[in-house]
Amino acid sequence: MAARDAAADPPYGEAGQDYAQAQPQSDLLDELMRTTNQHAIVTDAPEERFRLGFFTPFLLVINQMIGTHVYIEYGLNVPRYVIEGLEQAVQRNGGDLHYLQFVYDWPHYKKDTVLLMGTLFGISFIFVRNMASTCINFGVRVLQAARPGDEPKNGEVRAIAIAAAAFACMIHVVSRRYGIWLNNLLAVVKVGILLVIIFTTLAVVGGGVHDKNGNRVPNVWMQNMDPKVAFKAPASPDGDVNNADLAQGTVTGYAASFLSIIYAYSGFEQANYVLGEMATPRRTFPRAAISGMALTSVLYMLVNISYMVVVPAYEQSNEEVALLFFRKTFSWVPGDGSADRIFNAFLALSSFGNAIVMTYTAARMKQEIAKQGFLPFPKFFGQNVDLSIGRFIAYLRASRGWRLRYLSPEQHREATPVGALLLHLLGCFVLVLATFNIKPDDAYTLLSGLMAFLSTAVFGCLLAAGILILRFRGPPATEPAKTKDYRNALAAGNAADETPVNKTWIEMTGSGIYPWLSVLSAVVYFAGNAFPLIASWIPATANFPSSTVAWWVVPTTSVMILLFATLWWLGFLAGARHRERHQQKRLIHEVWPEFEWAERTGADSADDDDGLPRHGGKILVHETTLFTWEGREMGDFDSHPRGDSVLAGEAIPPAPIVNEFANTDFEGFEIRPLRQGDANIR
Repeated sequence: MAARDAAADPPYGEAGQDYAQAQPQSDLLDELMRTTNQHAIVTDAPEERFRLGFFTPFLLVINQMIGTHVYIEYGLNVPRYVIEGLEQAVQRNGGDLHYLQFVYDWPHYKKDTVLLMGTLFGISFIFVRNMASTCINFGVRVLQAARPGDEPKNGEVRAIAIAAAAFACMIHVVSRRYGIWLNNLLAVVKVGILLVIIFTTLAVVGGGVHDKNGNRVPNVWMQNMDPKVAFKAPASPDGDVNNADLAQGTVTGYAASFLSIIYAYSGFEQANYVLGEMATPRRTFPRAAISGMALTSVLYMLVNISYMVVVPAYEQSNEEVALLFFRKTFSWVPGDGSADRIFNAFLALSSFGNAIVMTYTAARMKQEIAKQGFLPFPKFFGQNVDLSIGRFIAYLRASRGWRLRYLSPEQHREATPVGALLLHLLGCFVLVLATFNIKPDDAYTLLSGLMAFLSTAVFGCLLAAGILILRFRGPPATEPAKTKDYRNALAAGNAADETPVNKTWIEMTGSGIYPWLSVLSAVVYFAGNAFPLIASWIPATANFPSSTVAWWVVPTTSVMILLFATLWWLGFLAGARHRERHQQKRLIHEVWPEFEWAERTGADSADDDDGLPRHGGKILVHETTLFTWEGREMGDFDSHPRGDSVLAGEAIPPAPIVNEFANTDFEGFEIRPLRQGDANIR
């Protein structure tokens, strides 16, 4: 969501509208700046022309993937609001964060305020869900493409990783549009790379690929699929290569492999992080998620079949199977180490694509995490700032009189989550430097394992269990959305229809989600994520390829992060109780959203109240989130019947007028406010 620097829902009313129209534009902006609430996080959805269609969410999934039903079920139905008396779901940024807090809404500091589950997920996401592993792998691949056969130097790898991370964040700071375009371009390139592998394999099967000596590259599919080979420790036919000492068939080996698979296929949740930026999320999101997952799964299976057609099984345990594939099929390319260069260049592009998409989606997620209130400086990390290239172009036009024909400020000026991007970048820097004493390849394995274990498997189990809880226990009551209309109705005492609504999960999901498929998907998704969580604690009983990282590091570090998040939450509670008891202050948390129809129809579609049918449901277009500590003497907001209106700046009933001249010689004087037509008093 893009942000604007404006007052926290300023209560102008009709008189305020007249005032706004009468003010010059610059004076109005200055007034808005002066009245901005320093504790309010104000965010807007992107303008309609900048919202995401089908193609970008589709490529977001591909770019990162390269339980979907679980995420679609959550994404279409959570979170929920009562808007104008109608209980409904409204898609927004945040994905897993909102889904987990919807199901596990206790324990908490106060209702809907600083939940334990939100803190666990938020802290874990900040720690491990960044681009550190991807940027390290990018550094390795760039150096191996430049110097095939040489071991990449650790310092050079880290320097390239930091530079790549900084560039990925910078492109999303100065231009949301260019960041999305770059993501889409790299996603198409990655699909093209997979297609190159698949079509090269078809040429091998047809006998059309030769090595540098002119010999045909053999088809070893039948040899690799022979049960005598497929289910035993791989060994060469002549006995020169024997890998019987590897961890074949052990629980730990399967767990490690499963975590790698989870990491490889993670990414179908990326679109859930930016649902609030889609033009028509109800229609676009499921189509993009299913299409992206289906295409990626098919390509992955065909690529793995390609490896089995070209690379003998006994060679696959010693080196990267993809590298061996390129050496066998592209050895004819002129130049020393050309096959290695091509392979590593392809992987470098793939890793950089992961960094770009993760920066775009994870920054929006961290912005939502900041709005939960348990982080310091929530306004800085949650508010958007306009540092776009469009603002720079506008400056050049205003100060220098420059006119750039193809760069209009209006087309390139969007506020971006600068604070969240900085948090994302700092987290990446910390992990890149914290693993400096570990070999780059082992650092990549460690960091990607942490991401798969903690961010995907642990919370994947909780999400799957959440579906079962919603199906059999039922969801919580849906609360009214505190829109401007709701607050006005509350102030006028006409909010009878805006009451909490209780529905079953079947009623909420409707006919679009089959209950049996929902339960089946949740059970399978839970089992798939639970296996590596349990198996990762079983000590290795066989030798793994050489690594400087012990087998227990990933699960132990994950548990330590969860413990740290729990202590963080307990520390927040302790600090809050201390303020309440000793400083007589309490935390005020208010969220004021504004919605509009995703799709409008009819000639008068600009008016939401014209009675015409709408499509696509409501979408969130503006939100003000307030976190502030107020003294009790400022008013007990929990007991005040109109507390929401007080915080929002709505008008409240005037206090009774007290005659200050009572019991004096002037008791007969009338004290009343001035009315229109009274004489001016100066």
